[in-house]
Amino acid sequence: MRKILTIATREYRAMVATKAFLLSVTMMPLLMFGGLVTMEMLQNVGEIKDLKIIVIDHTNQLYQPLNLAAKLRNKLYETDEQTATDSEADLEASGIDPKLLEQLAGDPQNRDEDDDFGSFSRGARFLLERWESSEVTDQVRLELCERIRNQELYAFIEIPADVLTAELPQSLEDFAALPSASFYSEDSTFSDAKIWFGQVINEFAKQYRLKELDIDPILVAKSSLPVRVRGMGLLERSSDGSIQAAEEKDDLSAILLPLGVLMLMFMVIFMAAQPMLESVLEEKSQRIAEVLLGSANPFQIMTGKLMGTVAGSLTIFAIYLGGAYVMAVYRGWTEYIPFGLIPWFVIFQVGGVLFYSSIFMAVGASVTQLKEAQSILLPVWLLLMTPMFIWMMVVREPNGPLAFYFSLFPPATPTMMMLRMSTGATIPVWQPILGMAVLVISTIFCVYVASRIFRVGLLWQGKTPKVNEIIKWAFRG
Repeated sequence: MRKILTIATREYRAMVATKAFLLSVTMMPLLMFGGLVTMEMLQNVGEIKDLKIIVIDHTNQLYQPLNLAAKLRNKLYETDEQTATDSEADLEASGIDPKLLEQLAGDPQNRDEDDDFGSFSRGARFLLERWESSEVTDQVRLELCERIRNQELYAFIEIPADVLTAELPQSLEDFAALPSASFYSEDSTFSDAKIWFGQVINEFAKQYRLKELDIDPILVAKSSLPVRVRGMGLLERSSDGSIQAAEEKDDLSAILLPLGVLMLMFMVIFMAAQPMLESVLEEKSQRIAEVLLGSANPFQIMTGKLMGTVAGSLTIFAIYLGGAYVMAVYRGWTEYIPFGLIPWFVIFQVGGVLFYSSIFMAVGASVTQLKEAQSILLPVWLLLMTPMFIWMMVVREPNGPLAFYFSLFPPATPTMMMLRMSTGATIPVWQPILGMAVLVISTIFCVYVASRIFRVGLLWQGKTPKVNEIIKWAFRG
């Protein structure tokens, strides 16, 4: 036991007390979640751009309201009081409902961060210009496209004359023949301006048609007032017997919390198992393993390495948990931290680290080069990453048959079971216990098989063994 603890201590220090460990602990969350954080930080960075857009309005009805909506929208970025005053004067002269325009433009006074209209293109002003020519040919469209390529224009939109007078289709096939506006730009697929134009045009088209039918738009809006359906949690009975009221669930946290738990489990297993491959491969290639075998047998060496790896993985988890708690306190998100899942997380983490570390050690002992190990470990990586392919389906239905059976599949049990439990759904207690039992049994079997491969492969030199030879080592020794 003294030899095992000595090897475990050495492996733990080699894993944790290095600059590479600190760098990997810092960089791994950035690689996993850095894109989301960077997008949020850079969303409003940079100067506000002026996007010049030409409107070809064949209806002769939509340009004025579009221009007014764009001017009101631009008030989000205007510092010139005269410009704001001019847009308000134009609004009064137009006779268009101010509340409708402010809703479509994204009223800066009543703007919500999640508002569908106000959240688009926050870093750009839309400067609309009407196309005065009566005839629009392909040659004209080509010239406008050349101006876009030369950065003179951002885009131009062409609105057909019959978009306001289109008849209701008689069949589903006729929907494709409905008139549609065409938005031309170099980034038309992902353009926020295109989305904004689509929403504003559709709303004004609806108002125009209601007036043509002599229907009061206010009555229609009142009758179409949506009914909000809130997603609520379940009522609970407290320790004193009183009933606790249900709380409204946050849709964003319902997705981000399970995703965060899933990624945390993946990072811990990855950062613990990968060094085992490199460590064993280095000791074998530099003949250090032969010196170690003079003081300890293969069982003691492998056991000590696995214990050191588990201790290192717990250190990684403690660092990430502490960082997450500090951030939650700073942002006021402490109520979202599932403290009750921490013991379960540690149990499944230890099982997952032992499961995959033993496989990585066995592969490292069998090969002589890292590139050979990577080709053998590709199926293992696919097994570890399987929950990431179906995590959204599991979050939507955590008690469904897909989630249940995958959580009992040993390579996916640690990540899948924690993903299910972090959704907040009621998971029967026997399922995590069964998953833990399956993981323990499969881990014992995996460590036993890996130890037999490790014992033979540690001194194997020369050509790289084939997969069938490695299987023979596992069963014959």
